[in-house]
Amino acid sequence: MTRPASDHELLEWMPDGVLVVDAGGLIVYANRRAEGITGYTRDELRGQSIELLVPQRFRARHKEHRRDFYANPGPRSMGEAAGDFRVRRKDGSEFSADISLGPVASAGGTNVVAVIRDMTERQRFEAMLQHEALHDPLTGLANRTLFFDRLTQAILSGRRDGRPVALAMLDLDRFKCVNDAYGHATGDEVLKQFAVRLAANVRNTDTAARLGGDEFACIFPRVADRAAADRMLRLLLSNINGYVSVERRRIGVSASGGMALYPDDGDDVDTLMRQADRALYSAKPAARALAAGPLAC
Repeated sequence: MTRPASDHELLEWMPDGVLVVDAGGLIVYANRRAEGITGYTRDELRGQSIELLVPQRFRARHKEHRRDFYANPGPRSMGEAAGDFRVRRKDGSEFSADISLGPVASAGGTNVVAVIRDMTERQRFEAMLQHEALHDPLTGLANRTLFFDRLTQAILSGRRDGRPVALAMLDLDRFKCVNDAYGHATGDEVLKQFAVRLAANVRNTDTAARLGGDEFACIFPRVADRAAADRMLRLLLSNINGYVSVERRRIGVSASGGMALYPDDGDDVDTLMRQADRALYSAKPAARALAAGPLAC
């Protein structure tokens, strides 16, 4: 006849850490997963205050919350806390956790069962999904969604602070020639290297975006005036134009740029985009005539 499993035996196989804490706040049981996520053995945890696993800066507040819970015990499900809880490991590092609590009767009074779920992987996964939703998969730059949001926010901030915002539209000169001559895989590598160069030559407060194909854009918030914005664009183009190396080939890469300024050229996203596009279109013929590189088309 199969012997029924005890409560503690069942807890051993739970995928989350489980602690049982007595009315005095001392740990009386820890399952194997609790050992894994905290770095303590169960012998090291048993008999210790639960505050051992609470970062020092939160311990006084945690003791108050613990007293309040024992005064009015009841189940608290995961996700009901105001925010992720921080758990301190044996080595002093911390991780975000979701914690559910439940009172259980014992011979010595009421104990609390705490189920601890490490949220590190979920947070990393959610951050990855958010990044993918807002960034271009090829270059890692901001995509159109993030670009339009940042431009909207920059305009609102400029309106509030009375400071101009510059929008630069960029595209690569003769990029079709690269794809035709070397193939799209090489073209993609050129775009990636160009994007790295572009991101390295804007300020932390600026936004560099890929809008699609070989079309890029930069948002420069809080510029001094049009002259300053024009200088920024000229310096940017000077720094990002040049050669890239792909599979032992040196490929000349140059970009043309057109600038529009809020509020002089428009006070909304659509108008600024149109004006910057017009400025880019005007710059393209001159860029084609001046561009130097191994491809001519």
